[in-house]
Amino acid sequence: MAAIANASRRLFSSLAANSRALSSVSAAAPAAAAAIQTPASYANKILGMNEVNQYNRDGFLVVPNLFTPIEKKKIFEWTDQISALPETKGKWMQYFENKNGQRLLCRTENFLDYFPELDQLIRGKITDAVSDLLQEPALLYKEKINFKLPHSSGFEPHQDAPAYTTFKQRLHLTAMIAADKAVIENGCLEVVRGEHTKGMLPHPGGIMEEWLVKKWEQEKKWEPVQVEAGTILFFGSFLPHRSGPNVSDRSRRAYYLTYNALSDGDFRSAYYADKRIQFPPQIERVAGVDYSAGASVYNVANPIDTKA
Repeated sequence: MAAIANASRRLFSSLAANSRALSSVSAAAPAAAAAIQTPASYANKILGMNEVNQYNRDGFLVVPNLFTPIEKKKIFEWTDQISALPETKGKWMQYFENKNGQRLLCRTENFLDYFPELDQLIRGKITDAVSDLLQEPALLYKEKINFKLPHSSGFEPHQDAPAYTTFKQRLHLTAMIAADKAVIENGCLEVVRGEHTKGMLPHPGGIMEEWLVKKWEQEKKWEPVQVEAGTILFFGSFLPHRSGPNVSDRSRRAYYLTYNALSDGDFRSAYYADKRIQFPPQIERVAGVDYSAGASVYNVANPIDTKA
């Protein structure tokens, strides 16, 4: 996948920034799709091949009932507990946004070590489902909750792939668990179906180029993924996505669990060690230190405050 991403970047740098550029990268589609192949030894655990094929075709898959009612209830309870965690140095990592002078909790990461039951659930059936989609064993790379509190900001159009280059894995797949009902009013995720096959698209500063975003808007390709609480949305790192602001009075909390193939290695500890240095949570930042370089990798398209 890294080779595809590099090829895409070189190709787009030599083209004029207009819609004709898209057709010139269509040849990358078979190569991008070819990264997920079925080893003869792999046996599906949770998802069927119809769902795997749908994921490969669209770039995402919605699974509403992977969790039991009891598991959903526990997930909602854990979400409340994580949202109430105090800012603490050296443990979970909390990030805030500044909205009209008000400090709003935007994200918490690196929390599974403190919630063993949640960790067991994530490393159980969710990991099995991700493995089915990858068609090889998967391993958790990182975890976060985006809280999307009432009246908080949205996330700019982007692909996740530009932020996942540090450890050189071939590919990444994210499982989004909706802890609240997600609708347009509270800023549900919006995706562009099928565009994942084009590899890395133009992304100056981590945000997709405006002409491309508007092109998809004119073609009505942006698709809101409205889901009930407890639903899982699986999507790959090349799927273009965004979310609008939360203009409602209720939150749109969601877990984002990102995986890589087990064969690529275990980088979770290294990821958080590096992020804690390059783009630490606000409570660990040092006054006068410039974190912009770290933000260019670890704060792609986010409304998170970058100041110390």
